[in-house]
Parts: sequence; structure tokens; C-alpha cells
Amino acid sequence: MPALTAVDDGPHVPPEVTAPGWRESWALDWHDRTAGVAAAYRVLAIPGGRGPQARSWTLAGGAVTTRAEAAGPGLHVDAHGVRAGGLSMRALVPLRSYAVTAGPGTHLTYTSGTDDAIRFSMSGQRADPGEHYESFGTVAGTIRGCGDLTEIAALGHYRHSWGALDPGARLVRSVHGTFGGGLFFTVSEYRTPAGTVAVGYLADDAEFHGVEKARLQVETDRRGRPQSLDLMIATADRRDFRILGTVIAAAFDGPGFAEFSLGRYRGTGVIELHPRRLTRGITTAAARSPTAASPARATTVPRATRCNRPEPRHATGRSGDHERS
Repeated sequence: MPALTAVDDGPHVPPEVTAPGWRESWALDWHDRTAGVAAAYRVLAIPGGRGPQARSWTLAGGAVTTRAEAAGPGLHVDAHGVRAGGLSMRALVPLRSYAVTAGPGTHLTYTSGTDDAIRFSMSGQRADPGEHYESFGTVAGTIRGCGDLTEIAALGHYRHSWGALDPGARLVRSVHGTFGGGLFFTVSEYRTPAGTVAVGYLADDAEFHGVEKARLQVETDRRGRPQSLDLMIATADRRDFRILGTVIAAAFDGPGFAEFSLGRYRGTGVIELHPRRLTRGITTAAARSPTAASPARATTVPRATRCNRPEPRHATGRSGDHERS
């Protein structure tokens, strides 16, 4: 793969105007456990499609806020980043640091904690999500959620991807998180004609462990929102890791904000199910317990913001002191 340069912060041109399945996306998510706030931002552009899709999900003040920008010609992309409606992600230091605005009162700075943005090919693992780069780092600034302005100091994850998806592979579930201090992970699960394929890695300071196999068990409520997870990772260099997670809050149409444990390490991150109809067969908490929480109303309204109190959770993630192998 060619080396990343500052140009990669900007847009990428498909090899053909009508390249099937081509898309480009920008994403940032973060979680401040001390302040009890978290957010995820997504911008998706598909040439010849309905226009950009820009959404944000915010957990603040005990409520989940979802905002969807209207699709249309409002996407602006240049060499420094992307802007769609009230959501923008602009490069301050190429490939390393970004200024983020997500509506009135939310002004953040993301700074990568790695020396270089991470880029790895998945094409050899039968599931090719296109070119991308990502990093884990810190997020600082102010956020407004459901009327409250909060100062945050959080761990976060930034990702920029582009290219045509493998038509034979469908992304089913993905999870990523960071524990700080150079310890972070990402695993994506694809469904292919040959079966389920897991791709990703776990980075431990200077060591990079590519995922060879992964088993991801997810408990959901009866509306399909994740509640807890148990992730087992077997790496190509014969290392085994077990990560347990409890989902603090999850939007029906978006990510679940989670807290993770890996042995004595504690971290935060996001789990996403894409899309819900492909998650049949996942262990459902409501199917096991008649006391499962009642479903909440839908949270996304185009061009609007709605705050929703998270439901009480009856299924929780397990914890334990499992040392890294």
C-alpha cells in the first residue's frame, strides 16, 4: 500500500464515476467515563447517491441525543477535512489532529496517541472494506448535550475510509475500544458466502497483533440494541485475548457506548450492529428474562434533536481479572 500523506485527509476519487459500491466516510467517537458523556459522529458520501448522510449520537446528562442532517448537496470536502450541515471534522495536523464541531456549543479537538495513522489491508482475509486509516487518541473540549455544557477529557477513535465494498461481504458487527497507554483494539465481523470472517487487530504498546480468529458474543434487548459483549481474539502470532464489555447506552439506529475490561485494564469504546436484520441468532436478553426493559421510542429525526432517557438494563457485561496472554 502507498504511504499515507496529508492529501489523504481530503476526498478520494473513485476509479470510475459509476464505480459500484464506492463510498467514503469519516468517523469519530469518544467516551469520557468520569464526566459520564460520550459521542459518535459519522459522515457518509456515496457518489451518485441521495447525498451525504451526517449523523451524531451523544450521551450526556443521562440522555441520548440523536441528530441527523438532511441528505442533499450540503457536503463540503477539501484537503483539510469534511463538513456536512452542523458537523465538521477538520485537520489541524495532517493525519494526527482534528478540530470537530457538532452543533452549537460542541467544539472538540482530537489528537492521535499513535506516531502514525494505522492502515492495514484486509483483502487477504476474504473481506475487503476498502482503503482506510484510523487512530486512537484523546479528545478534549466542550460538548452540549440536552441543554448542558460539559468540559470533557476523553479517549477516542478516528477513522477515514474510502473505496468499493466487496459485494460478497456484508458487515454485520464491529467493536473497537481503547484502554489508554498504547493498548487498543478493533474487530469487524463480515458475513460472506464462505461463512463469517473476523478482521482487525489489537495493539499493545509497540506490538501489533493481527486478528486471525475472533468470537464475539453479544447480548441485546428485545429491540436488538446491544447490552453486553464477550470478545475472544486469537491473533496471527498465537496470542489470545478476552475482552468483556457492558453497554452504557445504545441508540436503536446507531452505536452503543461501552465500557471494556481486559484483565486489570479498563477502557471505553463503541459496538455497532450493521444492520439490525443481520443480527438474528445473537443472544437476546429479553428472550431469557420476562423482566427485560420496555422498548424506547425511535431516537432519530431528520434536522432535529431529541433526547431520550436510556432504559434500565437487566443484562450486564461480565467482569473478571483475565490477564493478557
